[in-house]
Amino acid sequence: MTLSGLMQRIFPLRGTMRGGVFLLVLFFLVATNLHAAGADPANPSPAPTAEGTIPALCGSGPVRKLSGTVSDQTGAAIGQARLTLRCGASSYTATTDAAGGYQVVLPAGRYQLSIEASSFGEAVEEIAVIDSESGTRHNPVLHVGELRSTVTVSAAAENAYETNISDAATKMDLPLAEVPQSISIINRELMDTQNAVKIDDALKNVAGVIAGGYYDGWDYYRIRGFDASFNTYVDGLRGLNGMMEETWGLESVDVLKGPSSALYGQSTLGGLVNLVTRKPIPANFLHTQVTAGSYNFVDPAIDAGHILNTSQSLYGRLEALYHSGDTFVDYTFRHRYFVAPSITWKPTHSTQITLLGRAQRDNGRMAMPLPAWGMVLPNINGNISIHRYIGELADHANNMGQANQQIGYQFAQTLGKHFALNQNTRLIWMQQRWNRIYYPASFDTTDQRTLYRYPYSYNGPEKVDESDTNLAMRGSFKKTEHEALLGFDFYRSPSSSTGAYGTTNEPLDLFNPVYGANPVQSLTALAPTATVTQYAGIYLQDHIRFEKNVTLTAGGRVDLAKSESRGTANANSRGWTPRLGLTWQALPSSTLYASYSKSFLPQSGLVWVSSTESTSIAPERGVQWEAGVKNNYLGGHATTTIALFNLDRKNVAMTDASHPNYYLVTGEQRSRGVEFESTLRPVAGWNITAAYSYINAEVLHDYSIAAGTPTINAPKNILNVWSDYEFQHGRARGLMVGFGGRHYTDQAGDTANSFQIPGYGLMDATLSYHKGPAKWQFNAFNLADTRYASGSYNNIYVKPGEPRTVRGSFSWNF
Repeated sequence: MTLSGLMQRIFPLRGTMRGGVFLLVLFFLVATNLHAAGADPANPSPAPTAEGTIPALCGSGPVRKLSGTVSDQTGAAIGQARLTLRCGASSYTATTDAAGGYQVVLPAGRYQLSIEASSFGEAVEEIAVIDSESGTRHNPVLHVGELRSTVTVSAAAENAYETNISDAATKMDLPLAEVPQSISIINRELMDTQNAVKIDDALKNVAGVIAGGYYDGWDYYRIRGFDASFNTYVDGLRGLNGMMEETWGLESVDVLKGPSSALYGQSTLGGLVNLVTRKPIPANFLHTQVTAGSYNFVDPAIDAGHILNTSQSLYGRLEALYHSGDTFVDYTFRHRYFVAPSITWKPTHSTQITLLGRAQRDNGRMAMPLPAWGMVLPNINGNISIHRYIGELADHANNMGQANQQIGYQFAQTLGKHFALNQNTRLIWMQQRWNRIYYPASFDTTDQRTLYRYPYSYNGPEKVDESDTNLAMRGSFKKTEHEALLGFDFYRSPSSSTGAYGTTNEPLDLFNPVYGANPVQSLTALAPTATVTQYAGIYLQDHIRFEKNVTLTAGGRVDLAKSESRGTANANSRGWTPRLGLTWQALPSSTLYASYSKSFLPQSGLVWVSSTESTSIAPERGVQWEAGVKNNYLGGHATTTIALFNLDRKNVAMTDASHPNYYLVTGEQRSRGVEFESTLRPVAGWNITAAYSYINAEVLHDYSIAAGTPTINAPKNILNVWSDYEFQHGRARGLMVGFGGRHYTDQAGDTANSFQIPGYGLMDATLSYHKGPAKWQFNAFNLADTRYASGSYNNIYVKPGEPRTVRGSFSWNF
């Protein structure tokens, strides 16, 4: 079989997109081989180094983390110090937060470190980043007006699961302590330790978030009591439909609490999730991993990077994974091919462009929800098995397939000392196919065992063109420092679909199912659809630093949204979403903050006016007030965030009882609560994370739901604790043990709270051992095999949670 034929079988894409992905992957592989063949014999790449050693050259070791705290001679933290690490043509930068903390990810090796801060002389040091999974910690001390040079090698313990800097909330690399908003970042280290293979696995660590829905294989989650599903962003741009995003290609999962419309446009009130993908770095590495576990779970994967020229200005990375496995529901399975090549070209220190590609193919038989009777409510026949499959086996029933191809780029150009131009662009082509998915229609509450279902098929292509361009400006004015941002983004998604459904509801005995008892019925075609969704927005933001450690973040955005649908009038809406926030570093270790922000979310549907007239449904709007404190103790070894919030949600769409298929938009909801998150590293090798939230989310006004009714699937109390310890010395060095648990209280099972999902608790554990380039890891989930429901929609749409599962993996760093 030819290489082209193999690519066609693995990635059955169409036309130019197949060729584009093929050429991108081929370019990466050919460039890698050419570079290897033409390597400089006088400067060969070093062999893999042992744990804790220092590679001879920068960029020659595995990717590791350097972190620490910058302070003056008195021990006072120095915020906004700029660190630059250089070796040859490679350079890495970081900026300290208000507590002086910094962190940067780069290949192990020797670097020249320069530090610049207001009122201090430039400090220049030679520093070694050690090849150690626990990372390297270095705490520079600056002297007023003095230039010094030292040689420092430090391997102190670091807070492995804490991240100081993110650009998600402000689209600028600002210290999190200066962002007047609660932000949670689940980094790669924590995802690897917990073996996170779904977004759900990462989000369980975040206060105020509950993951899980009523369909299997989709990314459902609520933030601060409100549904935020299908609003997932990838690298700052709007994602697709939320069909179980692949975690292997991620660097982190960033959760922005509360409205983010001031920068991102249409967004839910509770918050949004931004997935940060792995990007190329100037280093040669190859990480291979194989994971296997319960229900025939198999996941071979690679993460490879290579420098493609001698000047180190061109380098690439390739993420690839194949997944095959069943699910805990009988007869169901999933298969996935995933490949994500990327190439970075950095011709100068001021210019950088990264090309990003992705091709993904999903296929499987889908599990569906079960009735509440026998899952969370009593059933005269006993409990329904959580393994029960409610579809059929003939004619490829419940089969779902998806092809997803993406290509884009990220461009950054520094324009002198005060300006920088950034552009982020992506094109997406997607094709979905659902074949005879059996949906629940009704349940016989008399015998409490017969479920009636109907089949539904769907086929639809979708395309997305999106871009975000902004100009960042930095300067000083009358004893204030400004970091301003002016940007424009655009999103356009044309889609079409055909569908068909069964007109006869087919019975199934949930306690003694007989598949094939009903004849395969012909489906009735639905009218084809064609829609175009389009958003455009202009945003402005200024982050101002005053004296006495005070910052002000002010900005706003104007949005224009348009939805075109064949056979109906266009739905146009406009939004103005401001944000205002203040931070004050009251103590060297503590920063107080407060903020006000609004959300804007277009809705689809019609409002009845008369028998001959209707209007488009108005956008949903919301307001949030938030205040809190962010703490950073013990040189970054302990961090905490406490947030108090009040969210008011208005224009909530409600079904118009007097006019079927129409809506009313007078609904109001409110969410109030408190969140607490903390990361702690008491001693070298010991990490602890904890998250707790109390959320009271309820209906204020609705024609069919009583005031005071809690919002659906939003438990008032959520608690998560995780702890792991890696032995640092002796024969057990490299051995890690970890254990954690989480608890959710009762939650409403439907919008009227006619039944509840009982509270539940789950426990997970990990055991791993690494020595040199090899690592063995074992993870167990739901150790007590607790029976629970992870989400619901109504009393016939309740999704059972995953029972006890185990996974083991082996990885090797070349």
